[in-house]
Amino acid sequence: AEPMALRMRALRRWSARAAAAAVPAGALAAGALAAPLPFSPALAEGPGPADGDGVDEQQRMIDTLQSQLADASAELSALRARTAAAAAGDAEASRLQQAVQRQEEEDSLKLLRLLQQQETVWESVAAEKVAAASAQLRAEAATATAKLTAELEAAHAAALAAKADEIEADYEARLEVLQQNERAAHEAARAAEAAERLGRLAALQEEVYAFDRAYSNDNEYKRRSHAVHRLCSALFALDEARTSSRAGAPTLGQALAAVADAGAGDEVVECALGTLPATVRSARRVPTVKELQARFETVSSQGRVAAYVPEGTGVFGQLLGAAIATLAFKEKGLVEPVDAAAVFSRAEHYVAREQLSMAVRELSQLRGLPASVAADWVAAASERCALDQAMTLMRAHATTLACALA
Repeated sequence: AEPMALRMRALRRWSARAAAAAVPAGALAAGALAAPLPFSPALAEGPGPADGDGVDEQQRMIDTLQSQLADASAELSALRARTAAAAAGDAEASRLQQAVQRQEEEDSLKLLRLLQQQETVWESVAAEKVAAASAQLRAEAATATAKLTAELEAAHAAALAAKADEIEADYEARLEVLQQNERAAHEAARAAEAAERLGRLAALQEEVYAFDRAYSNDNEYKRRSHAVHRLCSALFALDEARTSSRAGAPTLGQALAAVADAGAGDEVVECALGTLPATVRSARRVPTVKELQARFETVSSQGRVAAYVPEGTGVFGQLLGAAIATLAFKEKGLVEPVDAAAVFSRAEHYVAREQLSMAVRELSQLRGLPASVAADWVAAASERCALDQAMTLMRAHATTLACALA
């Protein structure tokens, strides 16, 4: 409707310009423009309602009207030419020109009214066409909307079903993954728990082993401590039997037997006891150092006498030896061992200093009657030396064992 109104306004402006450009009234003959402008009845009626396309029909009507206007303009130009040619002829030309001008004005007014009527008709027809087209479009749109809605609902339902299947498949896959992860976590937790239990068991086992070792060490310590205590007690009893002569004291053999029992399995004790002579192990007691010193005075005197007794002289020789020993100078100290008397002097030196082993070694050099005189003392001193040496060794061993326990 709007493009049609624009075209009608342009046509009215063109008609006004054509009327303003008309020739003077006296220039045309009065009957030259007596006939009205040609006009088609179809233009007055407007486009029929049965036309297929209202806009195209209106365009064709406007083109026809413009063609008629062009023909009228051409005819008007021809009239102007003829009027100009006859203007110089007579006075009637002025009247004709006025008539032509009036006719042009009337034709212009008629054309304008016709155009206005045609515009009104076109506007109403266009409004009807637009309303019909709008209704048809609304109906088609409603139909298309309903169809599209049905299609969209079907597609939406299909998409929902596919999405539901996809979600269900994804859920099942995730559920399977979660179950696998849960099983793996459960297995890992069970393995970790088993490892932890094994670790605790291993720690408990180590603690049990440690307690066992501590108990064993404690038992071993107690056993060794008891053994050392027994050995020390036996050594104290042996020392008392070795040095004491009181009544009721244990005999030497009993004390040695107690030491052997307390040190059973001890190589040092067994070795020390093994060095003792059988006479010592079975003796009731052995002489002490003081007793041996006292006995040595007698042995030394008799030995000196024996040293001067000639061999094979009998009682006379003994008397002679006693006389010579009384008159001879008694040497002391570590003199040269040139004879038996000198040996006894050296032995006396060692005995006085309680070095019995050195005295026994010196007296072991004697031969003949002097050796026979000193034999008993040498045997007793040897037993005493062996016992003292064994005692010293076992004491040192017992001290070492006691220090090891500390």
